[in-house]
Amino acid sequence: MSTTHTLRIDPAFGSILEPLAPGVYGYTMEHDGALYLPMIWSAEEGKGHVGRFLDSLPRDRTVRVPNVISDRLAGMLERRGFVRIWEMAPEMNEDVEVWERKGETAG
Repeated sequence: MSTTHTLRIDPAFGSILEPLAPGVYGYTMEHDGALYLPMIWSAEEGKGHVGRFLDSLPRDRTVRVPNVISDRLAGMLERRGFVRIWEMAPEMNEDVEVWERKGETAG
C-alpha cells in the first residue's frame, strides 16, 4: 500500500523562504559538518526544479534532508543515492527520519 501526502501551500509562502535555485525555495543549515535541507519547496511542481537543485548539491559534502513527507521527494532522494536513516533530535527528544547522502572523499 502506498501513501501519498499532499501539502497545499499558498504560492506566497515562497516569498518568506530563501531562493535556493531557480524555482526552488527553502533554507539550508550546517550542523556537525553536514549540509541540512530542512525545507525544500518548488514554485512549479513537476518542472524538474527540485531535481536540478538536488543534482547541483556538492558531492564532497554530507547532505541530510530531515522529515520528508512527500513520496515524490523521497523517490527523488533515493534515486540520487540518499538513504533513510534515523537521527536523534535533542530539541524534540526523539529520533527523526533523515535522508542522507554521505560526502564522497577524494581518492
